[in-house]
Amino acid sequence: MCMMCGTPGAHRYSLATRPEHRLVGRHWEGSFAAAAAGALHPLIEDIKALSARHERFWRSPIVGLSWNDREDGFRYFAGFALEGEDCPEGCSALYLPEMELADVWHGPGDGDVIENYRAMLEWMGDSQLRHDTLHFHQREEYSPDVDLSAPPSLRLMLPVRR
Repeated sequence: MCMMCGTPGAHRYSLATRPEHRLVGRHWEGSFAAAAAGALHPLIEDIKALSARHERFWRSPIVGLSWNDREDGFRYFAGFALEGEDCPEGCSALYLPEMELADVWHGPGDGDVIENYRAMLEWMGDSQLRHDTLHFHQREEYSPDVDLSAPPSLRLMLPVRR
């Protein structure tokens, strides 16, 4: 379901450009099983609280970046956009260049997130787009007030190259 207009299955996949930006946050590394059991939730909640303390006129979405570069799991970074300020204590900064991403809104009734990623990869192939893993493998964007106890509601994104 489109999180913007509420239409089930609307819009499916599209391309979005993210400008160059700086994310501040924290890293996690672990197994797929641990992540599926909720191991990322405390990290995302910490970033959500940290983001709220740095609120100005606009609150950045909570951004999760994944690197699927281990056989037994993956690396993950959860953060938010923060320009012009020192990096908060206990955090590190990632600088991302401008890039194009395939994206889709994934709402509570949209099934399994992994299946949605698989379908997006298929759409990319059909559209002559390649998955560009130079900077990360997946990007997820959660609302700044995400409720992790509810069914998943987020924006799924894969970096692309034409």
